[in-house]
Amino acid sequence: MASLVLDQYLRCPVCMDFFADPHRLPCSHCFCKRCLEGVRQHCLSFNCPECRQLVVLDYRGIDGLEKDRRLAAMVDEFAHQQQQSRVCKEHKRTVEGYCETCAVLMCGRCFFSDQHSGHTMGDVDVVAKKKRDEISSDLGFIKGKVDSILSDTDVTVQSQLCALQDQITTEFEQIRELLRHKEESLRQEAIKLAEKASQGHDKMAKAQELKMKINDLEESITADGVSFLQSIAELKERVRIEKKLVLSLDSDYSDTRNICLPNLKHGDTELFLMSFRLAPSDPRLRIRKSSDGSEDLSYRLATQHVESNKHSAKLSFHTNLVLEKQMSPSPAVHAATFLSSGYLVLLDLNSTLLLFTENYTLLHELKLEDKAFDVTALSDHMLAVTIGAAKRVELIDVKDDTLQPNGKIELDTECFHVSCIDDKIVTGNGSLVSFFNVKGARLKTIIMSGMIQSLYISKSHRKMYLNIRSEYVLCADMRGNREYKYKHDDLQEIGGVTADNRSLAYACGSKSNNVHQVGPDGRLVRIILSKENGLTKPISVGFDSTCSKMFLIEKDDTLKEAVKVYSMNY
Repeated sequence: MASLVLDQYLRCPVCMDFFADPHRLPCSHCFCKRCLEGVRQHCLSFNCPECRQLVVLDYRGIDGLEKDRRLAAMVDEFAHQQQQSRVCKEHKRTVEGYCETCAVLMCGRCFFSDQHSGHTMGDVDVVAKKKRDEISSDLGFIKGKVDSILSDTDVTVQSQLCALQDQITTEFEQIRELLRHKEESLRQEAIKLAEKASQGHDKMAKAQELKMKINDLEESITADGVSFLQSIAELKERVRIEKKLVLSLDSDYSDTRNICLPNLKHGDTELFLMSFRLAPSDPRLRIRKSSDGSEDLSYRLATQHVESNKHSAKLSFHTNLVLEKQMSPSPAVHAATFLSSGYLVLLDLNSTLLLFTENYTLLHELKLEDKAFDVTALSDHMLAVTIGAAKRVELIDVKDDTLQPNGKIELDTECFHVSCIDDKIVTGNGSLVSFFNVKGARLKTIIMSGMIQSLYISKSHRKMYLNIRSEYVLCADMRGNREYKYKHDDLQEIGGVTADNRSLAYACGSKSNNVHQVGPDGRLVRIILSKENGLTKPISVGFDSTCSKMFLIEKDDTLKEAVKVYSMNY
């Protein structure tokens, strides 16, 4: 038992094998060197696989961590003891056989000792094969029973699922048929109302004519007494005729006054849905609030039909890329940004900012004092550079084609990935997205669903695009509410993410050697760059302010990084 416990503690939590060249993290957890290389994925920061604490490396990478020589010695000693366990404990000789009666391993002397006289003994390999076959037979029986149970269960579930799908199809088809009948009924009522309204216009014209006649009669009865009495018989006859006419008009128009368009009331709709044992959640239904606060359900008989495609390729998102410039600065570059003037700013591993013109002529260099991690453009004349572990952002002025320090913003947390919106600095650290003003005051913090590996804020569409654990792209609004999650089998080890002014997202896969273009619905539009285009392990991507140029930072097999700039034609 003690040996089993020790075996557990001498294994790497990542590869589950005995430690090989173990290195100790600042949080005291140990891992194989090759496992740590795989976890960090060529980045200078990563999270401990055990406790998720952030680890920031220097320029030496994993070699800069402490080697755990004591742990390595324990692994070697344990392996030696395991080898010694194959020696007979009584005679200290190599094991050659096995006593089935005593269930112990034996050396050559044990075969002739009185202790095992008359016992059933045999060669180690022969006895092991016999015992192995016995256990395999029992395991085969158990596995057969388990497979039988799973098969029966799967058949039952599948039959129930098919029955449920048939029931859903049948019942919803009946609902749609009833809705079509109701729509036709309402349309017929509308046609009748239109006909009566047309008749009403004719009667209104007659009523206007009758009103003019009544005005004439009113003037006749205001004449002097002699004239009035002389025409009394004629006036009575005219009044009788007009009275008969107005009664006829009133009778014919009463139906038109009382007609209104029928509507589905709440009670009728509820009973209608209950008859099919359904909740009122079909997209063809909507709930309205009336003036008194009560709910009223009505049908929205939409004719729009939306097909569900695997890709968004049917949308007219055509993008052509032309390689405009390729640079290979030394030392390597790990971050970049465009200014609205078209100038390109690179940040290399020595924390040096490089300012290039739109024709890619180097104008100026600025060496920062501390280790810089990421850079973004706050405006055409201002850059923000994150100094991760130092918990601050340095502001850099771009003035007269030079880079000049313009102050520091002290934050209350470490900051690595950076973007900006509305004069606010947005940082990504761990699983937190934090918003700060230019004085360093925290405005709000959003907890995301996983570890943030890169971050981009779209100013035009006010969306966040995040690389989560290098596994998928998360698009969210400025409150952190998810718009979509994009994960694709052909996008491996995601590096940088960005978006253009058409709400198209771009994500580069450093392992899959490609760049995916993702539609606003979170589906693949197309792969715009791949290994066939000469792409080699892209780790970062970004656009200029007009989205007419795109930069890519890529790393080749010799760990040298290159910057490529493409012109974009839509």
